[in-house]
Amino acid sequence: MQPLRLLSKRPFLTSILFLFTTSIFSISAVNAETIEADKSAEKKIEIPVVDDARIFARFDDKAPAVINYFTSATEETVIDFYQKSYGEPIAQERKRGRLTINFSKELQEIRVVISQQNNMRQVDVIVDKSSEI
Repeated sequence: MQPLRLLSKRPFLTSILFLFTTSIFSISAVNAETIEADKSAEKKIEIPVVDDARIFARFDDKAPAVINYFTSATEETVIDFYQKSYGEPIAQERKRGRLTINFSKELQEIRVVISQQNNMRQVDVIVDKSSEI
């Protein structure tokens, strides 16, 4: 009968070992997810938008970051808003009805594109790392 007692203990020990191993891997997976979440939170790029912005696309978790929105604000209001946010533009160009304004701030290149869409303005803001270091 002695061998039977030994066999009955093995499944118990095996179960304990399995549970321990599984819990270790679960803790490691949770820690890895937390670290990734912390990294992505650090990378998020803040892009200001005008008050009545109706955002239809946002990709701001890493550079280049992009936000697209519609606004009823005038073109001049949008220009003033981004000049207050990013300073004086370094370049400005109008092509095919679209105004593109370039800014440079804190090692970032910012491009704001304003176009007329019916009674609204579409604003596209692209923020990328500066090529100058």
